[in-house]
Amino acid sequence: MHYQIIPLEMGSLVERQIFQQANKEIKCGMVWKLGSVLTSTKPSFVKSYDPNIGICIEDIPGAKISKTYGGEKVIYFSDTVNEDEQDELTDIFYQSNKKYSKNYVDVFHDLGWTEVSSESYIFGQLEIKELDRTPTLYK
Repeated sequence: MHYQIIPLEMGSLVERQIFQQANKEIKCGMVWKLGSVLTSTKPSFVKSYDPNIGICIEDIPGAKISKTYGGEKVIYFSDTVNEDEQDELTDIFYQSNKKYSKNYVDVFHDLGWTEVSSESYIFGQLEIKELDRTPTLYK
């Protein structure tokens, strides 16, 4: 049996990476307007689930992000990242800087940033459906 976990509010499925360098931090990733998570293990987190906090998808046994729609890339900086550096890092993240041909993760690493976490979250009110057959995973 497979289970599909669907957030009922738009923007409640998030993939986030955190990069650090000295006393500076970047939080960036993707916020999906709509999407779902699949697992072959019956979700047991529901009893203690707080919609305001959500749950890390890695904490749901066997869970993987399934269908996603309408993703929007977002980036945030700690106050310790100066404005010029924010501008350059933002251009790299959105791939609007032709100076770099690699993806933003590789360029951030090349510039001395260390990736300290990469996690996906789901939050808000959820609907859990039992599926009769194995769904096709895609992004």
